[in-house]
Amino acid sequence: MLRYLAIPVVIIGLLTTACQTSMLKQFGEVKPGMEKDDVLDLMGSPSRTQRFHGKDRWTYVFYDDRIRFEKEVQFFNGNAIYVGDISQPEVTKTAMAVDAINEQKNKEIDEQIAKEVEQHRKEYSDYEAKARGEDKVRYVPEFESIR
Repeated sequence: MLRYLAIPVVIIGLLTTACQTSMLKQFGEVKPGMEKDDVLDLMGSPSRTQRFHGKDRWTYVFYDDRIRFEKEVQFFNGNAIYVGDISQPEVTKTAMAVDAINEQKNKEIDEQIAKEVEQHRKEYSDYEAKARGEDKVRYVPEFESIR
């Protein structure tokens, strides 16, 4: 009797393990360009969501063979633009270095504005001269005085 009962249990066990797919494999099927609905159908709801600089960031946390994975999908205008590990911004510059870079950019902007102002002054001066007719050679006849 136990032998007849063991066969269906083994078959059911094989069927249920065959239907399971690893979340890591499923995440491997997510590609840039996919729409949000497609990602939801494939992966399900994300563990965390965040909106930053116009991009939606979905984070999936799952375990595969007792190893914890955190994967991220970033969306822009409803389509995936990044798929992979959690992206962290690089923080390699100190505040003083960032300030120096910004100061240099501000100096360049000020120089560009000064050049544009000087160019506009010259263009206006040229326009005034043209409006007065100073740019044309005028013929002035010479007269002899009458005595």
